[in-house]
Amino acid sequence: MASTSKAKSLDLEPILDERIDWRFKSFPTTPPTTIRDVGKRGWNVLGGDFLMPAMVLKQSALRHNIETMTALCDEYGLSLAPHGKTSMSPQLYQMQLDAGAWGVTAATTSQVRMWRAFGADRILLANELVEPGSIRWIAEELRRDPDFDFYCLVDSTAGVRLLDATLKDAGAGRPLSVLLEMGIPGGRTGCRTRDDAREVAEAVSASRHLVLAGVEGFEGILSDVADVDAFLEEIRSIVTELDQRGFFSDSEEVLVTAGGSAFPDRVIPAFDGTPNPVRVVLRSGCYLTHDAVHYKQASPFGGRLAGTEPLEEALEVWGVVLSRPEPGLALIGFGKRDVPYDLELPVPRLVKPPGKPPQPLRAGSITSLNDQHAYMRIENGDKLAVGDLVGCGVSHPCTAFDKWRLLPVVDDDYNVLDAVLTYF
Repeated sequence: MASTSKAKSLDLEPILDERIDWRFKSFPTTPPTTIRDVGKRGWNVLGGDFLMPAMVLKQSALRHNIETMTALCDEYGLSLAPHGKTSMSPQLYQMQLDAGAWGVTAATTSQVRMWRAFGADRILLANELVEPGSIRWIAEELRRDPDFDFYCLVDSTAGVRLLDATLKDAGAGRPLSVLLEMGIPGGRTGCRTRDDAREVAEAVSASRHLVLAGVEGFEGILSDVADVDAFLEEIRSIVTELDQRGFFSDSEEVLVTAGGSAFPDRVIPAFDGTPNPVRVVLRSGCYLTHDAVHYKQASPFGGRLAGTEPLEEALEVWGVVLSRPEPGLALIGFGKRDVPYDLELPVPRLVKPPGKPPQPLRAGSITSLNDQHAYMRIENGDKLAVGDLVGCGVSHPCTAFDKWRLLPVVDDDYNVLDAVLTYF
């Protein structure tokens, strides 16, 4: 049965007591402190305390983005289950919980296990659950904790049979809530046709250990808005059909979930007219930090979403100019081990000469990366010097966080206010 209660807070005490020492790259070499006390040390990331390179999280941007998404959800009656794979940070998710998040989304059972370790009580596994060891562990969690509200996806009769049989063997104490996943031809997982969806729904209905709680889809791999709208309309239509045929009779509410970071504006009108009671759940993860290229171009905030402000970039990487070996070229001290590069390369924005405040960089671009070096092309007349610090925006937060076990949270002057631990 789906729970409508508010998700509870996480247990962050083990994180706050973590010692900051040599294990965490970029942090100062001064005597160790704890995350709980990091804001008391008076550190400044650009003031000589930190070892370069360093990735920072800007507190003002984090707060702005959380408030902006919360206002959108409140206005349209949406629920938010932020995708935890973006940051894998309980501290950041707690900020989202404090702002009213309904639950957390995970992509793998290992991620579910991490969120459970910190006390998350409502988790949506936006993936199929077919591996026996994972199913048995989920069954044990459901049996151990009657308040654990868990959902996973199904997209085939084979997957339904495997899930049902393994739950039976594991002695599941209560039914597992599943969402029928709709997919896109040539895309990722999910039923490709309406007939496939009906067969899977019927298989769930015939099972002894599963209950159909709703329908899910991920439209983020599409680029054309018309294709997005058509896909969301198919989800809405199958939800209506399955509801009329009584497939959701064992759930106290119907979950309809889509909407990553690129198209939440299309989800809002798409699911008007779905059955009541219905809970529309957005799963955006990257909205929290936004970025300098990919999501900046794709996000509807401040554009397609009328009346909203643009999201702000919260992630920033800083590296030192290591070498000026030839005219027009600077080698910066960060690389593939430090920054995302799967979609676009970092975007130089700021330069900080020694003893001076950061200032806008006149021109320059990162053209390639090695493991620990960035190749930056600049105008021949630019006075960028060895020892200067260069600050860059990044693209694709999901592959930024996984390169840092601990990130400093800074104010707009780069004073360190907090530190965020990740669990990849």
